[in-house]
Amino acid sequence: MSRTEGGLDAALDNAIAGDDLPLETFLARVSGLPGLRPNLGFLDTFAKVCCARGIAADGVIARLVSKSAAYAPGATSFEFLPMAGVAALAARGAADPTMYPRALAGLHASADDLRFRVRDRVVVGLTKLGASQGQRLVDDTAGWMDGYFHAAAVISALADSAWLAKLETPSGVLGRLDEGFVLARDATRAAWRYPGHKALVEALGATPSAVGLRFGVPLFDLLVGWSTTREPALREVVAKCAALRTGRLSEQVQRLQHALEATEEAPRDPRTVVGPTRQRGAKRRK
Repeated sequence: MSRTEGGLDAALDNAIAGDDLPLETFLARVSGLPGLRPNLGFLDTFAKVCCARGIAADGVIARLVSKSAAYAPGATSFEFLPMAGVAALAARGAADPTMYPRALAGLHASADDLRFRVRDRVVVGLTKLGASQGQRLVDDTAGWMDGYFHAAAVISALADSAWLAKLETPSGVLGRLDEGFVLARDATRAAWRYPGHKALVEALGATPSAVGLRFGVPLFDLLVGWSTTREPALREVVAKCAALRTGRLSEQVQRLQHALEATEEAPRDPRTVVGPTRQRGAKRRK
């Protein structure tokens, strides 16, 4: 056991006994924050230690997850506290079936956290649960698809190969993707400026390539359907998939390219647009 792990064990024992301060101080010290590279590797260590303690650590994990942005501000060493809590919560949910519902509820509560590093840990946590629960998690995240950050987290996590490998049919995954497209398309103009909507559109652009490699034709059937959208940002999302370079799916990529070309609006030529003009000159003054 390393000196760091020994210190973690002692701090965790104190927290289980009711004194959180040593653990919070320890986590802040090893966080790597503030800085560009938080100590993400230590999050796995912390999660494993908590899993080894089982139910005894669950109260500590819950308290870490609940640390607000006022108590643990973003871009400070204390932001590591909720990050560690989310990582440990997901690990417990993946390892202990009885913890799965609580873990999923906790991840949902953190999915729209003000701190982006905490939101990022939710995506990682979903991939861990997905690798454990497979189709069950796809079904259980249906209720996540009415919020931008929540939907973005689900769709981003669906790009994980370990979760995709657990899925036998594409219907659930395609359902989540389709719901994500609908949510993005139907957003108000004000919502398009919201960071959550931006995160959703970025997730929609990044995930289909992984889903396509796993399920092939059904994914491209969905994208061909969305090639008719007139929303430029969503057409760009579909176009990203049409730019894939893969031999196995080359025919499907070409089919999507043709669908985009067939639905592309002709460029507007201002020289041919005749609209109302104001009358000027002597005739109007008469």
